[in-house]
Amino acid sequence: MKRALSWCAWIAGALVVGYLLRTYVIGTARVVGSSMEPTLYSADIVVVTKFDYWFSGPERGDVALCRLPEHSETETYLKRVAAVPGDTYAILNGVAYLNGVEADEPYATGTEACEDFEVTLAEDEYLVLGDNRLESYDSRAADVGVLSRSDFIGRARIKVWPVEQLFRGIY
Repeated sequence: MKRALSWCAWIAGALVVGYLLRTYVIGTARVVGSSMEPTLYSADIVVVTKFDYWFSGPERGDVALCRLPEHSETETYLKRVAAVPGDTYAILNGVAYLNGVEADEPYATGTEACEDFEVTLAEDEYLVLGDNRLESYDSRAADVGVLSRSDFIGRARIKVWPVEQLFRGIY
């Protein structure tokens, strides 16, 4: 009897630890749609580290799991952080600029066909864009806009599905 209670306590403890780790430390996200191509494709699964943004905000270039304003609390999106507080980001005549200099975004596609767009970010404002600029629902949409630090859940780190791409980093 004592042994059975000990096993039950260990199992309950493991379940609680697993729940806490998955909720607050590390998790997974499945890509839906084509907005992050060619970096991530629909049905890819990535590992998300949720502790990355506990003490500092997202950094330019991060692929982040976030909630978009005015959307369901349970709806999440994977987007690239294109600009951080204090930055000016623009797409003018098909060219992306960060703080007045042509942006180095080798992962971005479709920028040359995008409508002109410009934003200067205030404190606690972040611009998120999909890598596939023509197919992305992101900060350029009027009902999304810029995000605040509290909108970020975690940073996508590695692909774990499909198996051929197991443990490839996300750049």
